[in-house]
Amino acid sequence: MILLGLLLVFGLAGLALVAFMDNDGLFTTSVGTVELFGYQAALTVGEVFLIGAAAGALILVGLSMLFGGAGRRARRRLTARRELQAQRAENLDLKRRHESIATELAAQRAAEAGAADAEREAEAARAAREAKLTRDAADAESDERLSTR
Repeated sequence: MILLGLLLVFGLAGLALVAFMDNDGLFTTSVGTVELFGYQAALTVGEVFLIGAAAGALILVGLSMLFGGAGRRARRRLTARRELQAQRAENLDLKRRHESIATELAAQRAAEAGAADAEREAEAARAAREAKLTRDAADAESDERLSTR
């Protein structure tokens, strides 16, 4: 596709060059006077053509800069979104590990104390932690949906 585009560009440039060189009165035929920002200039057909070609080239450079910057920004945004999702998943995993260790510790304390109250407290703590994990997962999921919009 790139090769085809290059062939097209070079072919059209050659065609324009041949048309430009074969026109004998190109720089002698006056278009008239042109006024721009208070300045007047008597331009020929060839000068108008060259000014138009330069303006077209500058427009193409500007468009390429515009689309290049937009592409870089989109890639950065996508990378940041992926990193955020990875951090949230890691955070959720660490919370689950912490909760399991805390539950084991509470169970161990209950076994050592041998008290029924300690077991009830451990169960209540476990239930509260599980509810909190469920809420955190739902919050992370809703944040993720909002960040993709």
